[in-house]
Amino acid sequence: MLQEYGFYGVELNLPALDILTPRELTELLFQFDLKLDMLATGAYAKAHGFSLSDSDEKHRLAAVDGCIKNLEYAAQAGCGVIIGFFKGGPGQNEQSARQLLLSSLQLLKPAIESLRVSILLEATNHRESSIACTIPETLGLVEQLQCPYVQVLADTYHINIEEAPVVHTLAQFAGRFSRLHLSDDNRAFPGLGSLDFSEIYRQLLQDHFHGTVGIEGNIQVSQLEDTIRSARYLHQASRQAQQS
Repeated sequence: MLQEYGFYGVELNLPALDILTPRELTELLFQFDLKLDMLATGAYAKAHGFSLSDSDEKHRLAAVDGCIKNLEYAAQAGCGVIIGFFKGGPGQNEQSARQLLLSSLQLLKPAIESLRVSILLEATNHRESSIACTIPETLGLVEQLQCPYVQVLADTYHINIEEAPVVHTLAQFAGRFSRLHLSDDNRAFPGLGSLDFSEIYRQLLQDHFHGTVGIEGNIQVSQLEDTIRSARYLHQASRQAQQS
């Protein structure tokens, strides 16, 4: 189905890294002309109770070690790693949590640079994390880290909560991110909520965006039906944007 509707790759959340070896997973996807584009880490962090901004140093260092395991898996699979939920949840003191996250990223920096794995630090809304909730906040962390492999991941759902309207934020930070998650305002797949993605596509075209877009969201009916409906909608939105 993904192959039929024009997808070239997938982002996968693996709650455990022994489900499939990197080689088994990439060979499976290759059979359908797909690649593992990014390794998402939210399910892994939740399964192990990990947070890179944990105030307990022992727990935080365990989270750093778990993150390194994901980096090693990604290096073997030839993909990047997304750090979203792994940052830590809501309810923390923003200043101290930010410093703890930055300290954890500094500990990860040698492994990131040695393995040459692309890292996407996701800007997630305040209901999900106390830190890096907006694109400028996340950019600030990335700039402090000074690691060429670490970039910002923007997401239309989170932007709509923290920095609406979405198109204005995309225009404001054009050129500062190379990957965008498309997710509707109800956290469903694009086209299953109220955001106008033809308008978002028009803005990306206007900004000469040459990065990658991926769809993300909670399932409304089924993985199959939601993906098909969203893919059809996005193909139509893309055509409308190009014609206007």
